[in-house]
Amino acid sequence: MANPVIYGDGSTDYEKYIRTQELYRLQKGPGEWANEEELLFQTIHQAMELWLKVVIQHLEQSVAWVKADKLRDATRFIKRSASMIEFLGDSLKFPMSLAPWDYHKIRMGLGKGSGQESPGFNKLLETPEKLWEAYAAALKKHKKTIDEIHQDPHGLPDLFELTIAMSELDQELMHWRYRHFQLVKRIIGDAVMSLKGIPASALEKNSNMAFFPEIWAVINRTTNAYNAKYRPQGGGAY
Repeated sequence: MANPVIYGDGSTDYEKYIRTQELYRLQKGPGEWANEEELLFQTIHQAMELWLKVVIQHLEQSVAWVKADKLRDATRFIKRSASMIEFLGDSLKFPMSLAPWDYHKIRMGLGKGSGQESPGFNKLLETPEKLWEAYAAALKKHKKTIDEIHQDPHGLPDLFELTIAMSELDQELMHWRYRHFQLVKRIIGDAVMSLKGIPASALEKNSNMAFFPEIWAVINRTTNAYNAKYRPQGGGAY
């Protein structure tokens, strides 16, 4: 890589631990940029891959903790994962400010590549199923259904808080995917094909996909159960 921008000499303990010299070399140098926006574009995506690595580690650890019945620890990591996903969604506002014409100059360097090839994101997509399986096993271990957990949140509060944390994670994943669609719509368009030949509008459909649909379904059942027991006939839910 020609003339990457490097700060410091790598001699301090901080630089050695963070490996700043290697880190700086991962970005193109000014002589290789398609335009002045490319450093932002490349750095945003590199940073996102690293954050996804942390999220995956947190969720895999959460699965292990749920299996070990360490529900509070799992809840803490899942909530943090949700916050990290929220942060990633917020970070999309930076590339959102790119002019479409400037973006297309950068895009040429991707060849036929696209964000759909993100190894971090594709790995992340595998983790919710594992988390759900561990959660379902925990319900069985405690001889409870998800409906019972919602209709008596104080009976087994650790399981209830875990359920809520999983819904927060699911919500942030949907928000992130929707914001990514909005980014694509803003700088590429929603009526064009991606470099992989997939219509950009497909991203919008995926943004509504829940990883834990049963958690959202039980909220409807909980409302109906409460109304049936306590609300007068014909009373609304809200």
